[in-house]
Amino acid sequence: MEKKKILRIIARLNVGGPAIHTSILSEQFKNNEFDTLLVAGKVPDNEGDMSYIAKDRGVEVTYLNTLQRELSPFNDIKSVLEIRKIIKEYQPDIVHTHTAKAGFVGRAAVILSNFFSRKKIKSVHTFHGHVFNGYFSPLKTKVFLLIERTLAKFTDVIVTITDKQQKEILSLGIGKEGQHQMIPLGLDLEKFYHNSEKNYLFDQYNIKKDIKLVGVIARFTQIKNLKLFIDTAKIILNTRNDIHFFMVGDGEDRSILEDHVKELNLEKNITFTGFLKDLPAVYSSLDLVLLTSNNEGSPVSIIEAMTNGKVVASTAVGGVPDLFTDFGKKYLVNKNDANALAVAALSLLGDTSTYKRFIEEHQDPTYKKYNYSRLVTDLTKTYKELT
Repeated sequence: MEKKKILRIIARLNVGGPAIHTSILSEQFKNNEFDTLLVAGKVPDNEGDMSYIAKDRGVEVTYLNTLQRELSPFNDIKSVLEIRKIIKEYQPDIVHTHTAKAGFVGRAAVILSNFFSRKKIKSVHTFHGHVFNGYFSPLKTKVFLLIERTLAKFTDVIVTITDKQQKEILSLGIGKEGQHQMIPLGLDLEKFYHNSEKNYLFDQYNIKKDIKLVGVIARFTQIKNLKLFIDTAKIILNTRNDIHFFMVGDGEDRSILEDHVKELNLEKNITFTGFLKDLPAVYSSLDLVLLTSNNEGSPVSIIEAMTNGKVVASTAVGGVPDLFTDFGKKYLVNKNDANALAVAALSLLGDTSTYKRFIEEHQDPTYKKYNYSRLVTDLTKTYKELT
């Protein structure tokens, strides 16, 4: 039987869930039934690079220098033409795009190819989040919304990763209900589920073992709203002095965040680690994980933390509430509310029975729902229905 070919396109393999997701899919859909080619743009110098995940999984990546996050008519048109050339050479049955820019240039290339070819390629696009809330100016947002509504007319399957996100995308007039499929993220969670290395951060940063550790794992960008993490730390430290805070990650906002830490005189209480590869050991060292974002799809940091048996307090944005049980939702707060986030964190850290109940309700269900084996089964069904 001839293998079905999947051309998978992502804007860049930068730090975050989409890079992990697409790397795993590219590996898993190279089997007896499918072949996969992964295409990606280059990661800018000021962002963390996760292309090593694809490399570690034996996935070869075709890089396009013109495929960039920023709007550039010249580079975007060139990307469309380069992807069309790849389509002509690879002859895929399905083009599956991930993230906004890849969705734009990838689907435009499919439309162009289908116009000039007898073989009609099927188009699948995954919204890992969306750029219609908090990313760009109102004018740019309107332009992007118009583009997405137009592209949806030429897309066979629109994948969203949470129920709430699917409702949001449909309410914005992007595609019709029959086009939409809700397929949760799938990640390689085994190493998080079974990791018990408790001393990593203590040993690396010379922290006393009787100190509680609270952390955030994120790209240091505006949408992650990491000043809220620092403000929350300040409030928590007014109540407890046995806590140290870790900011794991990097990005264009790092110097702004470091200045904010200095303004609040928290240099001794908050450690910036940069990007760390051994994330299972990082989570295992932490007692509590915070998420402070203004917008999210399905945040990988929460999924990984819960799988590792950690408690989480977060802003209730995007698909975040879908990750929590009714009990867990008590520790979700409104955006920019440092006082409420501090109260949630202190409540989780201050009561052993609450701490244990949170872990019992979230660890195993999260591992089972978001492990990649379930994702592969779901997408295999989708691909077979299309071909």
